[in-house]
Amino acid sequence: MTDDHALGALGLGAREEAGYRALLTVLDADGAELAELLRMPRSETGQLLETLSKRGLARMVADGRYAAAAPESCIVTLLSERLEGLRRGYDALAELDAVFRNVRGRHETVSSSETIYGLEPMRSRLLQLRERAVSQIRVFAQPPLLVDIGPADFYDPATDRGVHVRSIVDNSMLEYPGSIELLQRSGRDGVIVRCAPSLPVKLVLVDDASLFIMEPGHADVALSTEHPALVGMAASLFEQSWLDAVPASTSGRTAHRGNGGPSNSDDRMLLTLLLSGLTDQAIAARLGVGLRTVQRRVRDLMDSARVDTRIQLGWKASRKGWVD
Repeated sequence: MTDDHALGALGLGAREEAGYRALLTVLDADGAELAELLRMPRSETGQLLETLSKRGLARMVADGRYAAAAPESCIVTLLSERLEGLRRGYDALAELDAVFRNVRGRHETVSSSETIYGLEPMRSRLLQLRERAVSQIRVFAQPPLLVDIGPADFYDPATDRGVHVRSIVDNSMLEYPGSIELLQRSGRDGVIVRCAPSLPVKLVLVDDASLFIMEPGHADVALSTEHPALVGMAASLFEQSWLDAVPASTSGRTAHRGNGGPSNSDDRMLLTLLLSGLTDQAIAARLGVGLRTVQRRVRDLMDSARVDTRIQLGWKASRKGWVD
């Protein structure tokens, strides 16, 4: 690693680091001025400034103009995020390795474990598990979905009879058309949804008794088991992931918030997508609005929250429960 890309270890690309270093040399700049500083096409600097702002390395000081954040605050934040990500990855590795070894070493001798091959048998088993649920269903949801209908519709029969359904949605699902409507319908139908940057597997946990888990890298192979050790480890993994995941604002109605947060449901959904790590362009596409509209609404939210950076906005939104 060269000295001019020293921040690569913190997850910054060479272009992002060059953009931040360039902003440090001026009080503020717009896309055209940054393009001149970096000697790069103007068409590329708008996205670069947006990325720097999202990472907390820059803040918008006027319409289209950005200033660099102080290194002592933003670099320490990046370092903390990187260390936390490494810790989570290490924790997940240990749990998943235990699941893998238990399945390979014991599932042939456990009558309550079964390997299922083929999409139709897998869908059939999911329907059976849904009907057996008594108190709760917990889900890791990743694309592509196993069922042709949306998760909210699929779990309707369970929620109708009082089963508590919680789903952690992989952020990659938010890139699909119709994902926002799917989240909102899930909330209206009683499914509690949170979003996570990435999930290690697809799984469905029914009560504390049954586990359906798809093998990583094998779209048409799954394990269905009632083995207490596997069910317990999966439940522990889900609950830890639930604490770290971002609550999705699934209400389609305007609500008056008593905690100082936005009352507009669109702004709460924008916060959900922002905290989930989507770029401004991806958020604009999901919400069906223009890029400048997203940037203006984020700036308005920052002003309402009395913060200067998006990282501070995310921290305050999470702490205050604005997207619950």
